[in-house]
Amino acid sequence: MKFSNLFAAAVAAFGLVRSGCSQIVKHRPSEGAGVSYSINVPKNTSVTGSGPIFLQLQAPPGVKWFALGQGSQMTDGNLFIVYAASRHNVTLSTRRATGHVQPLYDPSIEAYLLDGSGIHDGVMTANIRCDNCTTLANGESALGNSSSWMWALTHGPPMMSSNVSQLLYQHDWHGTFTLNTTWAVGGNNTNPFVVPMATMHELSAYTHQQQVSDTILHKKRIAHGVMTSVAFVLLFPNFALLLYIVPSRRTVAWIHAPLQLFAVLLALAGFGVGVSVSKDLQEIGGYHPVIGYVAVGGVVLIQPVLGIMQHLHFRKTGTSSLYGVSHRYLGRFFAALGVINGGVGFHYATAKNPDIPPASPIAYGIICGSMFIIYVSVIFWRRSKSASKTARFSLPFFRRRQEKAPIAKLENNSDSTLCGSGVVETSREKSWVP
Repeated sequence: MKFSNLFAAAVAAFGLVRSGCSQIVKHRPSEGAGVSYSINVPKNTSVTGSGPIFLQLQAPPGVKWFALGQGSQMTDGNLFIVYAASRHNVTLSTRRATGHVQPLYDPSIEAYLLDGSGIHDGVMTANIRCDNCTTLANGESALGNSSSWMWALTHGPPMMSSNVSQLLYQHDWHGTFTLNTTWAVGGNNTNPFVVPMATMHELSAYTHQQQVSDTILHKKRIAHGVMTSVAFVLLFPNFALLLYIVPSRRTVAWIHAPLQLFAVLLALAGFGVGVSVSKDLQEIGGYHPVIGYVAVGGVVLIQPVLGIMQHLHFRKTGTSSLYGVSHRYLGRFFAALGVINGGVGFHYATAKNPDIPPASPIAYGIICGSMFIIYVSVIFWRRSKSASKTARFSLPFFRRRQEKAPIAKLENNSDSTLCGSGVVETSREKSWVP
C-alpha cells in the first residue's frame, strides 16, 4: 500500500515537473544551410490566446542575414530579421512587408532579444520574446495545430550593422512550413532557451514545407517570359501570315500547320515553366496565370481541332466552313490575349521583383506594336491585291473575251490551225480543191 502511494506521488510529481517545463518545437529547413527556427508558447498564452511567445533563430557561419516570418506570405504577419551587429552581437530588426519588396522596420512589434543571443564560434543566435505576435495581420491566430511560418536567408559575409533599418540584399533561398504549435505549449519561463530542463521537439520531418531557390526562380522567370513572348508575339502571327504571303494549296499542310505546331509546343513549354513559377510564388490563382490558362488552352486544345476539321472539309468540298472562320478569328483572339497577358506579366513580375530593368517592358511594347503593324499591313495588302485582280477581270474587254466561242484545234494534212468552232465546221464541209 505504501509502495502504491509512493508510485502515485512520483507520477504526479513527474507530471507537475513536465507541465512546468518548457516545450520547444524546432524546424530545420533541408535547404536552409543549417539554419534552424524554434518556438515556445507559454501555457498562459495558450490558454488566454494573448501574451508572449518565444523564438530562437540560429544560423551557421556564411549566412549574411536570415529571417523568420509569421504566415505563409510576407504580408501576413511579423518578420524577424537577424544579422551580425559586431563580432559577438546580433541585430534584431522587426519588420512588416507591403508586398514583394524589401520590408520596412516596424517599431510597433514588441519584440526584443534575450540572454543567450549573440555570435558564438561563428554561429548567430537570436533568442527573442515577442509580446504581440499571437495574431496575424488579418486577425487570425498565429498559433494552432497547423501554424504557417516562412523563412529566408542570404549567404555572404557578416553585415556588421546595428541599424534596424539596414538595407538588405535579396534572399538566396526562401520557403514556408507549418508547425503544430500545440507541441510547443508548456512552461511559463521568461527565457525557455536557457532552461536546462526544456524539452526540444525536432519536427522538420513532420512539417509541410516548400523551399525555393531564388537563383533558379529567376532563371525560370526569364525562360517563361522568353518562350511565351516569342510564341505569342512572333510565331503565331507570322506563321498565320504565311497563308496570305504564300497562297498555295500546299501551304496549309506543308508550311502553316507544322510551324504552328512548333509554336504551340513552345507556348506549352513556357506555360509549364510559368506554372512552376506560380507555385514557387504561391500565386497559382493570380490574374496573370488565369489569363495564361485561357490563352494557352485555346491554342493547344481548340485551334488544332478547328484547323484539322476545316482542312478535312476543304479536301471534300473545296470551300470554307464555320470551322475555318472560327479557326481564323479565335486564333487572332487567343494570340491577342497572349500578347496582352505578356504585358500584364511584366507588371505582375515588377510587383514581385523590382529588380526587373525598366527597358524590358518598353522593348516588349515596341515589338508588339511593330508586329501588329506588320500583321495588319500584310492582310490589307493581300486583300487589296485580290480586289484589284477581281476588278481587272470584270472589265468589258475581259467580259467580251469570255463571251467569245471556244477555241478549237483543226488538224489537216498540211498544218494545224487555231480557229473558231464555226470555222472548223465550215472547213470540214468544203471539198479540197487542188
